[in-house]
Amino acid sequence: TMVSSGKEKSYLGVMLDVSRNAIMSVDGLKRFIINLEKMGYNSLQLYTEDTYEIESEPLFGYMRGRYTGAEIKEIDGYARELGIELIPCIQVLAHLGHLPRWEDYAPHMDMADVLLVGDERVYTLIDNMLSTIAKCFTTRKIHIGMDEAFCLGMGRYLRQNGYRNQLDILLEHLSRVKALTD
Repeated sequence: TMVSSGKEKSYLGVMLDVSRNAIMSVDGLKRFIINLEKMGYNSLQLYTEDTYEIESEPLFGYMRGRYTGAEIKEIDGYARELGIELIPCIQVLAHLGHLPRWEDYAPHMDMADVLLVGDERVYTLIDNMLSTIAKCFTTRKIHIGMDEAFCLGMGRYLRQNGYRNQLDILLEHLSRVKALTD
């Protein structure tokens, strides 16, 4: 992906999904970063779902394979030394299908992998996600994923709030997440 925005430098980067089955080892990720540097890339978006540790959320990514904060900092520092900007990609609405297996999260899901918009526990979780990311990554850029929430508002949300247009629910959630990123 090539991204360029006016006066800022151009980016040539790739998004690497480390949320399927098992995370790539730190050494494996370092080898990947070396190859990116050799090919002239200058950014790596690290796509995670629940594959990073959040100190205040001990069940987030538990028994799933996840990077610790120290590992992310190590990877970030290594990438930076090679001129690669490590950019976090997190999910704040859907793609969180492993969370409901834990009692702490199940009541805060709309559907199987979609968070319950409007639930205050959801925004505490997202705030904890953002705080962790801010501590572990050097960059102030973040890729916020809210895609593929196909059944948004059709599960627990519908039972609690009645029917609402999905776009309205999504925009409400976007507004709340934006406030947290600010």
